[in-house]
Amino acid sequence: MKMKVFFPVLLMHVALISFGQKNNAAYKFHSINNISLINGDKGVSAGLQSVNGVQKGNLFAGVGLGLDYYLYRTVPLFADLRYEFGKTRNKFFAYADGGVNLEWVEETYNDGPIFIWEGSGISGEFHNGAYTDLGFGYMIGTKKGGGLVLSLGHSYKSLKKTISYPDWRTQETITDMYHYNLNRIFLKVGWNF
Repeated sequence: MKMKVFFPVLLMHVALISFGQKNNAAYKFHSINNISLINGDKGVSAGLQSVNGVQKGNLFAGVGLGLDYYLYRTVPLFADLRYEFGKTRNKFFAYADGGVNLEWVEETYNDGPIFIWEGSGISGEFHNGAYTDLGFGYMIGTKKGGGLVLSLGHSYKSLKKTISYPDWRTQETITDMYHYNLNRIFLKVGWNF
């Protein structure tokens, strides 16, 4: 009995998928995965990104997720827009990313003269911030549509941190807030599938 239901449902799914592909042939799914070198006034670091989306003609729109180890470890979640110049396999492109920078800092961290650990009476908390990335690049394409992606861009990453500690004179809790507005240069190497 189950086999009698399984085959018609399978055939219906295959027909719907092939019908959808014929009508949406102009849209192509792409996954762009990068490793990056990040440089700014706080040092040099590394990052990872994966952007997934659809392309129609020369315009690409997608959603990206990454790991950013610059100063503090964070997870950027962003929208990605790209425009490719030309119709050949090898082509230049420009991109713009914008989204939120999610904090993912270690529970215990050393931050200059203040070392925070469990039981110290000092508590620190990070807060999410903004993330942007603008740049240009070059793709060395393959016959199947993917290729090696090289890009250079400017990125902005913001993050807030609050540190609370007891004042030894009055025993009141003092809270300090730090704002990190980080401008960096990105050099990315990746693969477009």
